[in-house]
Amino acid sequence: MGNDQPKSGSEVQGEGDYKAARRYNESTREFIKDNDVTEAARDAEPETAAEEQQLERAEQAGRERAKDEDPLLDHPEQINRNSK
Repeated sequence: MGNDQPKSGSEVQGEGDYKAARRYNESTREFIKDNDVTEAARDAEPETAAEEQQLERAEQAGRERAKDEDPLLDHPEQINRNSK
């Protein structure tokens, strides 16, 4: 069996790669700054009833695998918008 321990100096920390997380966060900030997020959300809406049903099934499948529901889904006004 192989050694499952991370190598000394590994950039992967626990379950995540901090550099990858920083790159993702930065690209997300840039997208929000440079794009009309409301328009992007409208563009992402399902175009047909069949597509809407497919998305709903996928969401339900994801929720069934999730350990806990994010409480902010019921209270989005509590999201700290100053964390940009």
